[in-house]
Amino acid sequence: MTETKAAAKKRFIKNLQDAAAKAVAEDDPWGKYEMERIPAERVVRHLYHPETKTWSTDESIVKCQKEPFTNGAMRFCYRLKKRSPPPTSASNHRFHNYGWTRASNYVAKAYQTPDGQVDTSLEAKEAVRNDITLQYEAQYWA
Repeated sequence: MTETKAAAKKRFIKNLQDAAAKAVAEDDPWGKYEMERIPAERVVRHLYHPETKTWSTDESIVKCQKEPFTNGAMRFCYRLKKRSPPPTSASNHRFHNYGWTRASNYVAKAYQTPDGQVDTSLEAKEAVRNDITLQYEAQYWA
């Protein structure tokens, strides 16, 4: 028997709410890595919009480990915590230091060169943009 679209949506929302409640009740899974000790950095985030095939930017605050925790054949992987975009008045250090145990956890990836360094070339930056575009387009059309 096939599930109706409304029933599937209701089930999805229920599962999402259950997962969110569980996540709130748990401790930070990255707590053991002491991410709060890493200096916060203000960064520019690049966002792709598949509906219009355009890019935009915004500011955010992140803490990113300086050493990768693993790597594959093509990329390094770093633990990263991201805060919501800071208020425009957040020029003091209090905002940068507050609430990192509840900040969102991400894995940041960087392409590597054949000799094992982070690839900062224009070609690597274009490859990242292509990867992001491909992932968003696939998600949009799925």
